[in-house]
Parts: sequence; C-alpha cells; structure tokens
Amino acid sequence: MATVVSGGAGALPAAASEGDEPGGRVLVILNPGAGSERLEEELTGRGRRVRVAGVPAGDLAACVGGITDFLAAPDSPDRAVLLGYGAAGPAAIEVADRHPERVAAVVVVGSPGEEGLTLGDSAAELLCPILALSADPEAAVPVLVPFLDELDRQACGAGAQVKAPARLPALTPAIFNDPGALRQWRELGPVHRINAADVATSWVLTGHEVTTTALADPGLAGNVEITAGFRLQSADPALAHRGELDLITIEGREHARLRRLIERHLTPERVAALRPRIQRETDALLDAIPSREVVDLLQRFAYPLPVAVLCELFGVPEQDRSYIHEWILERLVSPPPKAHGDIDDYLRALIADRRARPSDDLLGWVVEAEGDGLSEEGEEDLVSAARFLMVNGHRAPTTVLASGVAALLRREQWKRLADDPTLIVTAVEELLRLITPFPVGIPRHVAAPIEVEGIPIPEGDLLTASLVAANRDPSFFADPDLLDIGRTDNPHLAFGHGHHHCLGAELARAQLQIAIGTLARRFPDMELARDSRSLHYRQSSVRYLLGLPIVLEPDRSVPGARRPPDGA
Repeated sequence: MATVVSGGAGALPAAASEGDEPGGRVLVILNPGAGSERLEEELTGRGRRVRVAGVPAGDLAACVGGITDFLAAPDSPDRAVLLGYGAAGPAAIEVADRHPERVAAVVVVGSPGEEGLTLGDSAAELLCPILALSADPEAAVPVLVPFLDELDRQACGAGAQVKAPARLPALTPAIFNDPGALRQWRELGPVHRINAADVATSWVLTGHEVTTTALADPGLAGNVEITAGFRLQSADPALAHRGELDLITIEGREHARLRRLIERHLTPERVAALRPRIQRETDALLDAIPSREVVDLLQRFAYPLPVAVLCELFGVPEQDRSYIHEWILERLVSPPPKAHGDIDDYLRALIADRRARPSDDLLGWVVEAEGDGLSEEGEEDLVSAARFLMVNGHRAPTTVLASGVAALLRREQWKRLADDPTLIVTAVEELLRLITPFPVGIPRHVAAPIEVEGIPIPEGDLLTASLVAANRDPSFFADPDLLDIGRTDNPHLAFGHGHHHCLGAELARAQLQIAIGTLARRFPDMELARDSRSLHYRQSSVRYLLGLPIVLEPDRSVPGARRPPDGA
C-alpha cells in the first residue's frame, strides 16, 4: 500500500528498479506554485536534479495527459519523483498508478493553509510512497528533504540485491518487459520467490519448460482477482481496478463458464470465414491513408483495425461503430463504473436483436445454438463474455501490429517479407514471440500444494510466469534475441498456456497475417519517417508504442532520401 505522509517521512516501501542510483532520480515540479522557487533552489543546492514542467491545469484527464506527454518526450527522465501543485498532484498519482515503472514517488502540494488534500481513489493502491505537503516552504523543505533522502537510502538497499534470487526488486511492469533483466533471473533458476512489500504474487517462473508444465497443473486456479501490477483487488468496489486500467483475471468458475460459452463458437473455421471481412476493413483503412505523407500508423491503422474486427465479430451495425470505437479506445482507460455502465445495455440490445433476426456473427451463433434455452441468466453470461472479449480482444493485435511493423522496418526484415509473401505466417509467429503482447501470464492461485522443479509451493500462494523469459529461453529457441521471420520451430507462449490460453488467439493471428501481409504487398518500400530513430514506448502492463511515424510510399526522387539506419 502507498504510504501517505503528512508532517514526516515515515517508513517508505522500496521502489527501486534495476539501474536506479541513489540521488539519480529527477524531481519534476509540475505547475509550480507558491514556494516552488525556494524548493527548487534548496534542492539544487543539495545536488539534486530538478526539472520544472507546466501541464494543463483543467480537468484531471487533461492534466494526466500533459504529464504522460512529458514522460514520453525523448529527454524525459527514466524515473522521477513527481511533485505536483494543485490539480497536478492528484494527476501525478493517477500517472504513477498507470506507469509505476516511471514514478518513484509522488509529492502533492496544496495551497497555503489548505487542509484535507484530495488525493484521489488511486492513492490507496499505489506501489510508490506519497507525501502530502503544504505550500509553505518553511514547513515543506524540512519534510521533503528527509523524504527524498530516505527514498534514496532504500533504493540503494534494494538495488544491491537485484541479482539475488530470494531478494528481487519491486515488481514493476518495466522489469517484466525487459529481456535483459529476465535473462538474469532465468540464469539464476526457473522458479523465484518474491519477497517485495505489497506484491501479491509469491512465485515467478522464468523458463519455457517449467512454465508449460506448471501452468497445466490442476492444482493451480485463476480464482483470485488480481491486477497485472500484482496488487490484490480492493474489497471496495470504488477502488477496484477494471477494464484496461489493469488487465485482471476473473473468478475461476466464472472464467470457465464464460470461456465455454465462447470457445464452442469461436472456432478456426468461423475465424477463417471472417477473413474476407478482415481484408475488407484492412483495405478500407489503408485506402484512406495518404501514401506519400508522414502519418502515424498507430493512430490510422493499428488502433482502429482491431476495433473494426471486433465490430465484425459481434455484428455491430455500421452506424454504431464510432460508439464502440470511442468506448474501447477512449473510455476504457478511465475507471468504471463511470465509463462503462452503458455497454452492457448496448450488448443486451444486440442480443435481443439476434433473437428476432438471426445473423452471421458471434452473438448470432450463440443465440441460434442456445435457442429457447438461453435463459435470463444465460443472457447475462453472454453479455459478460462479450464484454470480456471486447476488452481483451484489441490490445494484443494493436501491440503486435505496431511494434511488429517497427521491428521489421528497423531490422531490414521488411524487404524480405515483401519479396516473399509466403513468409507471413512464420513472420507473425516470430513477432508474437519477440514482442509477447502480454509479458506476464495470468497469476494463478495455488489451490492445493504443488511442487515445481523440486520446490514446494504452498496452498494459498500465487504463481505467475514471465512469458517474455519463456519466449526467449535459449534451450527452446536458437538465437532467441534474433528476429528471424523464417523461423519454423517456434513453440512460443505469447497467448499463454493451459486453461487460460487466449480465447481470441486464432482471431488475432488472422488479423495480424492479413494486416501485415497487406502492408508488405501494397507498400513494399514503406519506411520509418526520418525523425523516428527513437520510438517511444509506454511501459505499463503492456509495452506498446506511443506513435509510429511512417511513409507508405516514400518519394525516391527526392535528393538524399534514404532509409533510416538499422536499429534494435
């Protein structure tokens, strides 16, 4: 839990990540106010790095967006203490909740004499400490300096233990997206016990064989709701994380029931029948993109295509697709129930329409198969299953499509694929392996004592697997860090394993094959824009691009036009 301090530094949980150095974090003053100049002068005089940033001071969403844009800039600090005045304080807390790997601590500064600072719902769930201050510099400096000193001291202590298997650093999404750090874990052994404060997962697997063996064990069950940040769900519905704010599991019996309802109908044959529709949506999106201008392929193609495919899957009428687009790509980033209350009603209306008029889509298939046996409870199950699939059915294709195209262009694999379109199937599997859209498997609750690699795992503990580490295990993959679009022996675990294997895996494969294959066929000379040598990523639960500037058909007649240099 976060430590909210008022008047003293208190005990701070370790919040170090690999590469932190004492005093190395930058203090970022957001929307400086009364006393900020004194704070900046005092801290820089003590040898600390301080930056000042102005962000929108309007509503919370605008302020959060401004801070996120600041952290996404090429010269932004890798890890910072965010000190926010006024509305920037709660916004900094929200950013720390979404990007825990980028924020070491949050300091909220109120107005002089202000009491009862409003920290927001996210404060109670943070993995980093929070300090609440008055704007009075005479009172703020004596509290802030010891707070930062203690943060440095504990970061030093945590950093000294990075390579010890029994004392790993705090689990942040950045670590689980870092193949180098996970390689060190794997070399230390395949099973790791976690002893970090406030981390709900007790064990992490880092090898391919141990992952496939353990996750098939009947003693494991996904019956504990837990966020991808490894925080147990709050019992307070107002504080529980849902939607895309964190990828979560659902209660085990509910998961099995909803899975059965979908997997009987989302068959490879049905997915194959959807391919012409996916091709149509792909061509329509690409037709609308100016081919000789620098465009953001993420915004123009990688985001909207998976949403269009979901609309095809569920038979969403054309006039309603902007509504689904807005819900998935804009409102899912804000916490329910405010943002999501209407979607269930919309899905119920679609199901009612299928009862009256059969249709060739997933809802129509289920309604036709169930017939009069689709009870009111069954209909609610179908609503839940549809919502679950829509929430989880867009992120993986978007991530692999955008990051995959970037990887192909930067490693000179694009020409190879354009010259040999038959490589598209193996190319997609290789991109799934290297990118691993969901870096961590769904945490499992140990329902009965099990043994993994000779290590007893007691009942009640939680166990998860690093899919990034498994997908780069050299005992299963030759040259595991190499992108080889012709790789044929590729038993990757990008879609998980066992009874939580991704339901939409075949649908994701189909749209990736069509999307990337069509791009390579239509635009064999596509290249990254010349200002995109450093592509910036959000490293939260999923590591994904913030933008992908490309030119579909570069003008080779322009003097000096060339491809950007190769990069990793």
